[in-house]
Amino acid sequence: MRNQIFIRRGLALSSLLVCGFGCGGDDSKGDEVGDTSATSDTSATSDSQGESASETGSSSSDSSSTATDSSSSSDTATDTSSDTATDTTSDTTSDTATDTTTDTATDTTTDTTTDGCVPTEMVEVTCDMIDNDCDDVIDNVDVGNDGICDCLSIGILGATGFAPNANFEAWLEDQGSAVQRTLLANNPGVVTPAFLAQYDLVLIDRIERALSPEEAAAIEAFVKDDGRGMITLIGYNFDNNNPGPERDRANTVLAPFGLAYQGGYIQTAANVTPTFNQAHPVSMGIVDVNFRGGIIPVDNGNQGMSTIFATVPSGDAGLAHETAMDGGRVVVWGDEWITFDSDWLGYADVQQFWVQMVGWAKPQDFCGSPQ
Repeated sequence: MRNQIFIRRGLALSSLLVCGFGCGGDDSKGDEVGDTSATSDTSATSDSQGESASETGSSSSDSSSTATDSSSSSDTATDTSSDTATDTTSDTTSDTATDTTTDTATDTTTDTTTDGCVPTEMVEVTCDMIDNDCDDVIDNVDVGNDGICDCLSIGILGATGFAPNANFEAWLEDQGSAVQRTLLANNPGVVTPAFLAQYDLVLIDRIERALSPEEAAAIEAFVKDDGRGMITLIGYNFDNNNPGPERDRANTVLAPFGLAYQGGYIQTAANVTPTFNQAHPVSMGIVDVNFRGGIIPVDNGNQGMSTIFATVPSGDAGLAHETAMDGGRVVVWGDEWITFDSDWLGYADVQQFWVQMVGWAKPQDFCGSPQ
């Protein structure tokens, strides 16, 4: 800046010297025309005026108009624009732009991070798809502290098994979850993205028909893309002891995930209590659950990560599958007795087993802490 002032002073002094030798003392008419076009001082007759204009960064000193003596208005306007733009850019950029950018960016980031969520409930009690208590989990409501989120919407696909299961469905509803059963027999094409959108978790019960390719694709997107959950059951034996038909129907649901039920019925002679993996969230603490006449679950596709969490003497009984790329989860249970009233009354851990299966398979960013 100091160098600019010295240069401008030099230019102003040179202009005065030129004018002193080359301009007539009475030739005011030419100066007045030039000065009026530039809209600056009326004449460059003193060093103090030239220096003052240069030092304060005014719109182009009179050096150009005085030096040319009879310069046109267009020349003067060009000089004025050049000088003004240079001074303004230098001062504004260094002072104003830097301060504004620094202050605004810092303040905005701090406010958003600190005050982005304002709690409206100390303990969340409202199912509204909002994180009301600011704990980074949406609708984690469990008023009865029963382990099942009150905001879950569960869809059951297929018919019931051979034994009554009123206790199971009533229990799900009593926990606050919305439960709806949809029969697939004589109901072609019912499983669509729009149909599934109302649910957070689907339970595949005794499906009476195979899914169409479009329905299977809708289930796949429901879990893999939307991050929702699914639990499947098997072993209903409605086809004269032939496992093939029900196994193949169930596998139309599981195939998009590289999963399947494989082989025939196992443990058909008597009830058996599976051995549970005590390290997995689905089976931790579970001991007393019945298994009889089921089918082994397998992972043939390696599309995600699968863990066997329960076994019986004849093979694997339960598989927990996490889809790749942070998608949803699937529990493949190799039996159906855990839905029957008889097992709810006769085995101690059936209810807690359902709590843990639902809690693990449900969407992980919704309705409870992730597992």
